[in-house]
Amino acid sequence: MDAKLTTFYELYDRRKSIRDFDGRPIEPEVFARLLATLQRAQSAANRQPLHFVIADNANREPLNACLTKEGFKAAPLLIVVCADQKQAWTRKADGVNFAWVDAAIAVTEMIGAATAEGIGACWVAAIDPQAVRVSLNIPGHIDVVAIIALGYPKTDLVREEKTRKQLTELIHNGRW
Repeated sequence: MDAKLTTFYELYDRRKSIRDFDGRPIEPEVFARLLATLQRAQSAANRQPLHFVIADNANREPLNACLTKEGFKAAPLLIVVCADQKQAWTRKADGVNFAWVDAAIAVTEMIGAATAEGIGACWVAAIDPQAVRVSLNIPGHIDVVAIIALGYPKTDLVREEKTRKQLTELIHNGRW
């Protein structure tokens, strides 16, 4: 395996959900690169049905009330991930709307970029979407998907052993 591939896989080995942040601000040029990954992310039929509300220490007080863990309130930046199902591609065969899939792709790519930058991230799903909607004046037809907490972690991003299902439990060769 060449050096670029090694670096890539080592990056994903270090990625983990961070819930404790040291409070240092994320440099504007670093944050700009993270936002660019959201913009460049693939989306079904390139519809890009995504919106992101950025909340920093200056404008996040209403959002803090929507968070259940104190560690997330210490993150220097929160990104509220939103999806517009009206703009998203819908699969004809079964009517499945891909707005949330597109959101997951964009956020996953940004979290990978954050890890490369030494920034911790956590996908926060334990929220009340309606409370978030009201606190940020998000239009009613827009889905609140998640909040992403971002910041420098209190501890280094290193590989963490975690119980995972065996590949034999996940992979089906040829047919189920």
